[in-house]
Amino acid sequence: MDSAAAEVVRLTDLEARITAATGPDAALDAAIAAALGANLSGGQAPGATASVDRCLDLVHRHLPDWHWHVGFGVTGIMPYATLAHGPQRFEATAATVPLALLSVIIQAVLARARWP
Repeated sequence: MDSAAAEVVRLTDLEARITAATGPDAALDAAIAAALGANLSGGQAPGATASVDRCLDLVHRHLPDWHWHVGFGVTGIMPYATLAHGPQRFEATAATVPLALLSVIIQAVLARARWP
């Protein structure tokens, strides 16, 4: 398997872990940091699975020209996130706002890995 294919597999696995997550998860934070080459904990600060600020750091680092939006669905219970750049648009709902953001971030990074 070449390195590009291995990267797609790794990101796909990470996307599944993020989708299955229900809240902050230090092991998942470590996997995200390893995949995206970022220190997401900021020392004593919360990891990306617990922090919208850490997620936005990822957007600014990896997808700087992309537009993001977060909110709650019509029921007011489940948060969602969208990430868009031109015709590309990714959407996700999750248990928390950070997890919804992480889901769309990984979707966009995965799309770039599949179709550079």
